[in-house]
Amino acid sequence: MALYRVEGFNSEKINEYYYLDLIRYRDISNEISKKFNLEHQSPQVLLIINGDLIYNASHNAIKPNEWGAYLE
Repeated sequence: MALYRVEGFNSEKINEYYYLDLIRYRDISNEISKKFNLEHQSPQVLLIINGDLIYNASHNAIKPNEWGAYLE
């Protein structure tokens, strides 16, 4: 569901995104969690711009239409 929402979001300002399998790449997930001081959730979307966490949502709270305000 989360990946579908991300893939369905069309913006010229997002030129790349990454899908992280939390089970397979737990060490990377742990580092992200530690760096941004947040809890793992799955599914979860993190919008990171210039190294800063701008948006964080999980499950049904993932709403790509809210990202536009952060991308202007």
